[in-house]
Amino acid sequence: MRRQTANDWSFTSGVSNKNPLTPEDLPVNFVSQPGSGGTNTHGSYVVSLDKDGACFRPVTSDNQGTLVIPTKVFDGVMVEVKPGTLPGSVCAKLILKHSDDTLSVVLCETDRPEDLASAWPAWSKALGLPMLVRDLGGRIKPIEAFQAEKTGAPHARRKLSMLTGRRPRFLVRRKTGNAERSIKSYKGEREIIARS
Repeated sequence: MRRQTANDWSFTSGVSNKNPLTPEDLPVNFVSQPGSGGTNTHGSYVVSLDKDGACFRPVTSDNQGTLVIPTKVFDGVMVEVKPGTLPGSVCAKLILKHSDDTLSVVLCETDRPEDLASAWPAWSKALGLPMLVRDLGGRIKPIEAFQAEKTGAPHARRKLSMLTGRRPRFLVRRKTGNAERSIKSYKGEREIIARS
């Protein structure tokens, strides 16, 4: 493993690169615009993302402030599909959603929404966050199909419930055999052989 310093960032994948981000690449560093499609007032950030959280560092050298956000603070992994710039095209984004839109992180952006079908649940599972979707009206809804939780502990089973009503318990117990009673020996008698 090589030494990591404050300025030693490698951008092998990300929203702007040809290699899309995948949960298997965690931890990963990439450059991102703040917000999930809002106006850019703060410039670009270098985002260091891992399973524990996200670290935002401004790209500009004049401000060295760093913001660290734990994963549990994010609302979920959201898919947003909007009409594209060309007629008949769409723009789909996979976003790590925060309640403050300027802290939301765009994980993937594509013009083919079907490309996000496998990445969306994978990111949700890797980060332990719910799957969200933003409809065309702007409302954010959770997808409950992939979030089934246990309702409670299962009921305790009764002992010997399989045998109840079949045989008494004392007959179920095994008894050791007696070797002397099972072997019969006839000494001094004439052997009878059946011949046809």
